Amino acid sequence: MTKTDAPSAPPLVARRAAGVLLAALAAAAVVGVWWFFVTTPTGQRIDEIAYLGSRIGRSRLDEGAQSVLDVVSVPFLALTILVAGAVALLRRRVMVAVAVAAVVGGANVTTQLLKYSIFDRPQLGISEATMNSLPSGHTTVAAAVAGAALLATPPRWRWLATLVGLAYAGGTGLSTMIGGWHRASDVVAALLVVSAWVFLALAVVGPGTDDSGRAAPAWSRRADALTRTLLAVVGLAGALAALVAMVVASQVGGDSRAEQLLAYGGASAGVVAVACLSGYAALALGAPRR
Repeated sequence: MTKTDAPSAPPLVARRAAGVLLAALAAAAVVGVWWFFVTTPTGQRIDEIAYLGSRIGRSRLDEGAQSVLDVVSVPFLALTILVAGAVALLRRRVMVAVAVAAVVGGANVTTQLLKYSIFDRPQLGISEATMNSLPSGHTTVAAAVAGAALLATPPRWRWLATLVGLAYAGGTGLSTMIGGWHRASDVVAALLVVSAWVFLALAVVGPGTDDSGRAAPAWSRRADALTRTLLAVVGLAGALAALVAMVVASQVGGDSRAEQLLAYGGASAGVVAVACLSGYAALALGAPRR
């Protein structure tokens, strides 16, 4: 291996096992996020302070955020399934087309079941919210679109599909926070729901090969490795910032503008961290074969 080559991909069996394990961890994380941020006083207080911070600058940012959210609709979701499925079929990847439909449909059904039938929001006297809003439906749709794009895209271009998809999914999630539609925990849970489905799909369909039947070219493997490095660095930095903000928010009253802004910034960093680290894991599972 030369200095410019990407690291060797793990064996296929190991990738499948890793995909199943990551899917299980993501599913468990969804429950963990709900339990801490929705059912415990400390979690609700941190989430509420960040939610109050989302009002800062809303008048300047809301129009742009609304434009992003307006894209999400049932016709848009149906079009995504059709386009991604068609691309997979044109590549003669029937299982990928099935996986696309499973990820988009499964993730959105899961979110609706969790939000309206399984999870509840206890009244702890901390926020005015009376109904559970976790996970975010809009974020689920956007992240599912990103997941469908990653699955349907040929392995040599998955790094690019991942970057574009994460920008859209993360932007949609942050837009729901800017508009006051959702709390950060709602967005994080939605990203994790979709991640679980994408990891499971990648465990089933595997990384695949280039449409020519050959391994992906060296430039694609290098781009893939660089993208993973970028996502890992940004994701870990965001996770650290979110953790620090959470610790601080848990110790303050949250009445001042500075405290609310810090909590909101940390919540946003947490969303970015989950998006980037989930993208890193998906890209590693779907990395082109050598």
